[in-house]
Amino acid sequence: MMRAHLAIVVLGLAGASLTAAAARSEPLRTALVISNARYGGMPALSRCTASAAAVRDALRGKGFEVVERSDLGRGEFDAAIGALARRAAASPPAFAALYYCGYALEFNGRSFLLPVSASIARDNDVLTQGIISKSVVDSLARAGETSGFVLLDVFRPPGSAASGVARLAEQIQPGRLAVIGASNDGTAEGPTTAAQALRDQVAGERVSLERFVNGMRDQLAKESAVAVYVVAATGKPSFLAGAPREEPPAPLPAAPPPAAVAVQPPQPPEPRVVAPAPTAPAPRAVILADDDRMSDQDRRQVQVALATMGYYSGRIDAVFGAETRAAIRRYQFEIKAELTGYLTGEQATKLVNSVR
Repeated sequence: MMRAHLAIVVLGLAGASLTAAAARSEPLRTALVISNARYGGMPALSRCTASAAAVRDALRGKGFEVVERSDLGRGEFDAAIGALARRAAASPPAFAALYYCGYALEFNGRSFLLPVSASIARDNDVLTQGIISKSVVDSLARAGETSGFVLLDVFRPPGSAASGVARLAEQIQPGRLAVIGASNDGTAEGPTTAAQALRDQVAGERVSLERFVNGMRDQLAKESAVAVYVVAATGKPSFLAGAPREEPPAPLPAAPPPAAVAVQPPQPPEPRVVAPAPTAPAPRAVILADDDRMSDQDRRQVQVALATMGYYSGRIDAVFGAETRAAIRRYQFEIKAELTGYLTGEQATKLVNSVR
């Protein structure tokens, strides 16, 4: 058996607030385990099936409510992530875990997870068929007081040189969730190294999120020695298992009554006349037409706005070619609009005014 070549990215760890812990003995622990093993246009990933089973059993052994999903299309993937976020938000402070095994691809510095329906003939097809990894993390991060981890255990599509998760650290800001990306190569069989590491690191009666992430980082680096990126934890810790009971704070001793002190009545202050500071007039909102009716100046404004938001790196030339259309689709994906590559007047107006 050949050992897999593994690249690791570990980032985004911060402690969760446990102020509501007194309402229950332990927080809700909920998990979603996704195995995308059978793709229509790419080789099957039998290791994802074995890896998902190993992760499922390990988390259930720690009291997680585990939902298993396999071979998800785009809509099914979005629905499963949304359901996990809603379960966590409904029982604060919850601990949520997401494990994904399947193909992933990087394009223009962004990481995309590939649903089984994806058919990637050109790299930029991922803009319309992939799922931005950051948006998955953001969905869980918005779920109230939820803490936890996201483990993206991914494979490169055939012919791709990028790992799929190597630049996650540039895309995801630290928060209550730990995000771990592992990119697999090789022809090994059975569970991936990351799935095995997870199984090892959740062992024990009391497992903090910080200990889990540090253990994952150390174990994966020891076995593959490729790359590890860590954003340090801050705030109160959260726990995969064995959270300690919070003791109520000891009451403060009563302060002695203050001695009587003669107080002079306050004197009224001298009146002052202060001239109001001049305020700069707010910039007038720009209103644009649909992009087939825009002027060259309007088109340049759109390209500048796309570049400012990180969607576009081409020339500001008022020409809406393939690069600009791809950037527009990325913007449309972020605002959950139809990915046409053509801006409506409303979309263009919102885009340009958002960066002024």
